[in-house]
Amino acid sequence: MTHQPAPPQQHPAWRAGTTTAPRSAPQHAFPHERTQPLRPAPADPSQPICSGPSPLATPAHRSTSATAAPPRPGLVPETGPVKVSVDNLRCHIYGICQQEAPEVFRISESGSLHYTASVPAPLAAQARQAARCCPMQAIAVRRARPTPAPPPGHPAARASGKRHRIVVAGAGLAGLSSAARLRARGFDGELVLIGEEQHRPYSRPPLSKQFLAGQLDSEELLFRAEDDFDAHWLLGSPLVGLDPAQRTVLLRGGERLRYDGLVIATGVDARRLPETPVLSDRIHTIRTLQDAAAVRQAIRAARARRVVIVGGGFVGCELACTARAQGMDVTLVVNGASLLGRVLGEQLGEVVARIQRRAGVDVRLGTRITDWTDTGTGLLLRFDDGDMLDADLVILGIGGIPRTDWLNGSGLDTRDGVLCHATCHAVDLAGRPVPGIVAAGDVARWPNLRFDATPRRVEHLINAVEMGQHAADSLLDGPSRAQAFTPAPRFWSEQHGTRLQAAGVPALGEQVEIVEGSLHSERFVATYQRSTPRGAQLVAAVAFDMPRELMHYRDRIGLTRPGPQLSWQPRRARTHSAARHGRR
Repeated sequence: MTHQPAPPQQHPAWRAGTTTAPRSAPQHAFPHERTQPLRPAPADPSQPICSGPSPLATPAHRSTSATAAPPRPGLVPETGPVKVSVDNLRCHIYGICQQEAPEVFRISESGSLHYTASVPAPLAAQARQAARCCPMQAIAVRRARPTPAPPPGHPAARASGKRHRIVVAGAGLAGLSSAARLRARGFDGELVLIGEEQHRPYSRPPLSKQFLAGQLDSEELLFRAEDDFDAHWLLGSPLVGLDPAQRTVLLRGGERLRYDGLVIATGVDARRLPETPVLSDRIHTIRTLQDAAAVRQAIRAARARRVVIVGGGFVGCELACTARAQGMDVTLVVNGASLLGRVLGEQLGEVVARIQRRAGVDVRLGTRITDWTDTGTGLLLRFDDGDMLDADLVILGIGGIPRTDWLNGSGLDTRDGVLCHATCHAVDLAGRPVPGIVAAGDVARWPNLRFDATPRRVEHLINAVEMGQHAADSLLDGPSRAQAFTPAPRFWSEQHGTRLQAAGVPALGEQVEIVEGSLHSERFVATYQRSTPRGAQLVAAVAFDMPRELMHYRDRIGLTRPGPQLSWQPRRARTHSAARHGRR
């Protein structure tokens, strides 16, 4: 039966400088008996924690040369319709909702967002996933009618006695996503979320944009709680150790916490330059809410006008946009040959540099700072080409380091993150799965078999959502029944008003083809492909100010066709070589 959606509601553009009332963030008290032993975990590590059929009954994808792209990660079906609303003051129309739920959300030619307010059950899971992935937390999804209580004797009405405990190490988005999925899958044991920060899970992308500009407060960054999924929160509790043999994690202060299942989702820490004077209060990183608050305070206190940003990735470029919008003199220092070179390659990186320079940003490529001097009234920076520059503030945006120091001595493979099998199960230094442990989010390194068998980390919001969900599924199903996690990564950015959206892994591309628009117009779609033994494979698509057109390519990521090269658009396209792809 074809669903006829309700009349869409017009959604006006986001208005800067307006905020909504802060939301409370209650914390659950953790029971005093948390250190008492639990019932032993199953002796066979391949046995799932929860029995019964999985709702994700899709074939495992273990071939690296399939001619068809694997499906998107599954969602737990909703049992009834839902109501959708969008906060006009929050929404920035990034278009993520349209990517995740195209039958519910639609961006018009004029750039307005339309959405269906009453969503039937078959589309409800998509709508809820779009709400999870919205970086501005502008979408609210509520059940259209209360869920009736299960009748007496129904399995859902019987208490389990909380015989099992799952610990989620990391109270960020990946950890939150895992916890919500565990409950959605029917896990009714004890659920504990441990976070190093004092805050409940919050959205990080606005830290370098709306929060830094003063358009959002910290309370408005908190992720909307879909439901109270009955979890214990241990916030401000750094982890310092893991003993897989005893199935315990060690908290600072010496407390040990037993687990039957463990989700590692501790994320990354901001990377610093070794030559940076760490004690200077004029040099900042921006990874956490505390970091961003310190930068915002430093800008206000020092009345900073001259800002130097180190790093040409998304964080550095978006920081430059925010600082320039506030009227600051901005210098963007990049050691590589182009902006976003590691992500997009040199051709598209040159477009980003052109956009930045047109906005008044001093972009310095292929250079680095060799000397830092605090003059008392500012910083004097010396570059490797002999040039010098005065700055009121320096912000480092040079990537992250996986937060795995607490896993030292655990036997897990933590070289550049927690190494996992394709199913998200963590492995030891010998490559064997560690019983009862999965990993998700920025800290996890796994082989995405949609592309190949090379383990990689992906530091994007949508990946944190989806991998958190998949890790929860794999933990409940056990290694013998778990599916491979094979997403097409999606990410976005905004560069001085230009919307950039991408799907796939552009860094894998060997050939870049402009299939819509043109580089000169700065409005285009580019596809990235590479040669494989089976033929040419589409590995990514990137759109500049063409969100609707990107939808045509997203679900084809990973497709392989015979031949040295393939055209994904019937019209004639301009082709650019990516042999020198700007990797750095």
